[in-house]
Amino acid sequence: MRKIILLLLLTVTSLGYSQKKKTSKKTTSTSKSVLAKLDNLSAEIITDKKGKKLVLFVTNGSSKDTLELKKIESVVFNPLNFTIKSFTTNGVKLYCLNWQEKNAIETKVKKENQDIMESQIWNIESKELLIGNTQKSSHIIETVFLDKNRTASETQERNRKEGFEFVLLPNGDVNLKNKTQNNTYSFQNSSMKYVINKAAASKATKKRR
Repeated sequence: MRKIILLLLLTVTSLGYSQKKKTSKKTTSTSKSVLAKLDNLSAEIITDKKGKKLVLFVTNGSSKDTLELKKIESVVFNPLNFTIKSFTTNGVKLYCLNWQEKNAIETKVKKENQDIMESQIWNIESKELLIGNTQKSSHIIETVFLDKNRTASETQERNRKEGFEFVLLPNGDVNLKNKTQNNTYSFQNSSMKYVINKAAASKATKKRR
């Protein structure tokens, strides 16, 4: 009888220990920061075991899709003036996302302040990025050495621009331009993509002439 009671006690103790062990497992938490919302869309910064990402959550009833906007490699990432805008072109509803980033890079001989504008157009129904554009403006202050022995130097200051200026036109077309190029893209229903508008491009070429 004593053997049976002792066996039961050991079984209960073992079960209790195994249950406590299961609940002590650490769960991977996901932190998030909401930047903007529109309709059933929510732009957020999330951090999980894979790292930090800028994503767009699309909620449809009980289901939620995640569209990755950008992988964040910088330790400090604080997007400014984040906006989500819906528009319709050729009968198709699309969404335009815009945000601004500011970066500072500094070394012993160089200081660079970057102003970055990110623009994206998404087809939410097909979960497809149609246009992604990055425009960067940099202000650089640099110490330049005038001889091989680095005994003489001067400070140089300059501005640098990279990429295209992004403009969403009232009809849903997209204009991308810089000093040497000026291209307009229109949404095409047959391919469900943006393609270059050759008529608009030829007009821009005639104006430059």
